[in-house]
Amino acid sequence: MKYILITGGVISGVGKGVISSSFGAILKSCGIEVTSIKIDPYINLDAGTFSPYEHGEVYVLDDGGEVDLDLGNYERFLNITLHKQNNITTGKIYQTVIDRERHGDYLGKTVQVVPHITDAVQEWVERVAQKPVSESGKTPEVCIIELGGIVGDIESMAFVEAFRQFQFRVKRENFCVAHVSLVPQVCSICYGLVIDLFL
Repeated sequence: MKYILITGGVISGVGKGVISSSFGAILKSCGIEVTSIKIDPYINLDAGTFSPYEHGEVYVLDDGGEVDLDLGNYERFLNITLHKQNNITTGKIYQTVIDRERHGDYLGKTVQVVPHITDAVQEWVERVAQKPVSESGKTPEVCIIELGGIVGDIESMAFVEAFRQFQFRVKRENFCVAHVSLVPQVCSICYGLVIDLFL
């Protein structure tokens, strides 16, 4: 399995979802089976209770999962059927870890962000990446993971650390990061207007 992590910088909404979908479309055109995972670093369990004014539309998957609209882009671009497990939120990860702790799975250890939360993220990605999502029923060869928000947000830190570790877990030759960022450019006309204002 190969993994491509898409991260963003400077502002949210810079186009990570379209880049992720485009990467997937290029790989599919080469005959490669692709799946996608969207990570939303908010504490909500899903996007179902969001105000569309704040976060955009909610996309409903075939299994009833209420998820980020980016998963709808993935399905349309790649002609695949995703599941609610293809959307990871901080809330889902923390709920999983807390449930394990209550069940006694950590054998009385102090439960911490590292290693318990970061391990849970990695385990989730590896498990979901193996699930067939195309009509062929074949196991995907490449998993494209979009990390929502921006690198540097405090809410994304556990996920960034999880993927720093993940490259060693799956071997670095099987892991790639693509960072999408805003590059502001002042046009010459705008620059001229600014100069005129000060003269």
